[in-house]
Amino acid sequence: MKICNAALTNCGVVQDGHAVKLDLIDDTGTEVSLELSFERAQAIAKTLPTLLTRALQTVTGNASSHFVLRLNRWTVEESDDGTHLLLILAADDGYELCIDIPREACKGLGLVLGSYKGAVTAEDRTATASLKSVN
Repeated sequence: MKICNAALTNCGVVQDGHAVKLDLIDDTGTEVSLELSFERAQAIAKTLPTLLTRALQTVTGNASSHFVLRLNRWTVEESDDGTHLLLILAADDGYELCIDIPREACKGLGLVLGSYKGAVTAEDRTATASLKSVN
C-alpha cells in the first residue's frame, strides 16, 4: 500500500507507551492510521533527518545543504548515573532532540562553542571532533 502526500491529523502514544499512532489523510481523502512499535518509530525518527538532508541536497544541487531547524531553547541535564550529560535541543515548532554526551566529549565541545570563530575554518565553516580526538 502506498500513501501519498498524507497530512497528519492526529498523533499519540498507545499501548501504554510501547507504540505510537499517526492518523493521516492521504491525497485522495482516505483516512489512514499508522501504528508503530516504539522501536520502529525510533528507527524512523533517526533516519528522517538524514533523508531530509539528502533530499535537500538533491533539490538544491548543493552537497553542503542541510536540513536545519532553528534552536528555540536548550537544556543540559546530568544522566541518572552521573557519567554523561544530556543535551536537549528544542526547535520553534516543538521538535525536540536529546543527545547523550559522554563527559570526556564535553570539554572539547565546550572549547569549540566557547571560541567558535577560531575553531571553525573559513574553507568549510565547520568544526568537527570525534570522541577519539578529545580523549
